[in-house]
Amino acid sequence: MLETMRRNSRSAIVYVLFGILIAAFVLFFGAGSGGLGPTNASATVAAKVQGSTLSEQDFQFAYIAAGGSNLPPKQAKEQRIKEMVMDKLIERELLAQEADKLGFQVSQKEVEDMVADGRMLVMGYSRRIDNLVTKNGAFDYERFKLMCTNQLGVSVMRFIEIEQRELLADKMRESMKAGIRVSPAEVKQEFDDHGKQVNLAFVRFSSRHLEADEEPSAAELAAYEKTHEADLKKLYEERKPLLFTKVDKQAKLRHIAIDLPKDATADTTAKVKARIDEAKKALDDKKPFGDVAAQFSSNPSNQRRHGEMGWKKKGFTGFNEAVDAKVFAAKKGDVIGPERTDRAYEIILVEDLREGDVTYDQAVGELAEQELLRDKAKQKAKSDAQAALDRVRKGEKLDVMFPVKKDDSTGDKSPEANFQRMLAAQSEEPQIKETGLFSRRGEIVQGIGVSKELARQAFDLKQDEVAGPFEVASAYVLVQVKEKKEPDDKDFEKRRRELEDEAERVKWSSAVSSWARNRCLEVRDAGHIHIANEILAYEGTPNPRPGQFAGDTTAYVPCAGHMPF
Repeated sequence: MLETMRRNSRSAIVYVLFGILIAAFVLFFGAGSGGLGPTNASATVAAKVQGSTLSEQDFQFAYIAAGGSNLPPKQAKEQRIKEMVMDKLIERELLAQEADKLGFQVSQKEVEDMVADGRMLVMGYSRRIDNLVTKNGAFDYERFKLMCTNQLGVSVMRFIEIEQRELLADKMRESMKAGIRVSPAEVKQEFDDHGKQVNLAFVRFSSRHLEADEEPSAAELAAYEKTHEADLKKLYEERKPLLFTKVDKQAKLRHIAIDLPKDATADTTAKVKARIDEAKKALDDKKPFGDVAAQFSSNPSNQRRHGEMGWKKKGFTGFNEAVDAKVFAAKKGDVIGPERTDRAYEIILVEDLREGDVTYDQAVGELAEQELLRDKAKQKAKSDAQAALDRVRKGEKLDVMFPVKKDDSTGDKSPEANFQRMLAAQSEEPQIKETGLFSRRGEIVQGIGVSKELARQAFDLKQDEVAGPFEVASAYVLVQVKEKKEPDDKDFEKRRRELEDEAERVKWSSAVSSWARNRCLEVRDAGHIHIANEILAYEGTPNPRPGQFAGDTTAYVPCAGHMPF
């Protein structure tokens, strides 16, 4: 139960991130830091939350106090700091409003005592500010005033008013704590779930590299379209805005490609040229293009696919610029080449052209082919995984059947190289890997992915037991238990009080988060939350349109729990 609360509390990640940011608060406000200085933003509205107004000054105060202004604008934008600050301010207001209704009050003296003690609240998080408001070990009003005006951009009185609001919201949080109870059984279960660990060896049978293995026949496609008509129409409507509306000019292509590296010798080039000329003669003799592609192409997949490339937009064909231009100047049915590209000698058939809006009848063929190939690839991957499991049950060893392959990567850490490695990992041939020791985390299996069934069985399997196939995304996985670690009951007894306190904090945090989110949704859906989106703009990016993040296409939605990724 407690683990479920941890997983379901979207504020958990925000808590960690804000903890890191706010922990930098003292460092940021150290000697020589710039701060904001006094501002005149108090009259500008940043948000209205059920009648309460959050000024731009309130927002900037929170953003600076959270350490956001100490980050480069690009990094702050990537981590969505302003959006999270807005989330937390809305939460604070809703809690403070509820505290008002229940009759809670916060005096100016309570804030003064808190500051004199060297503390302040930043969106619900308590931070030490001793070195900013004390001198020679005692509270110093002038240093406190400088912190307010030069660093936070507010007057002393405005600082006190903001902190009164913070304390009022905090009293509401504390009132929720009174009803929190955690049973001994819950605490023990939580300890056991984290203490029980398993290390799995696994082999992934991916379907992705199988999807382009063959071209389905016309009869197969016709049958698939007929039996999956409703699913294909639904898929078309889902993809229509992005893929089938006002499309740039596209060409449906096939090609015959005989590989020829850029640095090929003259002798190799001559041989490949003779071979491509032979293919061209076969076409001139009226042999079907697909059959010629299957006969002459170097790549086995291209042979099986009869040279089919599908629909391509200009600049995304894989040809060089000159050949690309010829393709998109051609008419339906034209054959181009032989042409020397960066990768091969190629002959290209322009099967069809399209531009603008694409109807369902025009798109259904490609949708059916994609889905049919995906279904067949998944069936093949599952069959391969089951065949491997059958071999293991007859006495073969998983690590012998699928040994670890040597890492041939060059060490290139560029985004493009990382992206290519990710694609390779998704479509790689099966090889054995290990998860490392991990504890139960809902449906997530470390190193493998999300699988409810595998997550359920993983901790009940016996040492060296092999199980599967388990479906994980577009793959099927076999697993073998390499190592198991059981919880230490002596350690539990030693740490029982600490674990009980932690369990209560988790349950309390979950209760507050749940209440705040439900209340936020209620108020938002009633039309009582209004945001000035320009407040969310980041320096160096365009101001956002209404309902849009600054420089982003994702709309800011209150109560959505904006994550730093």
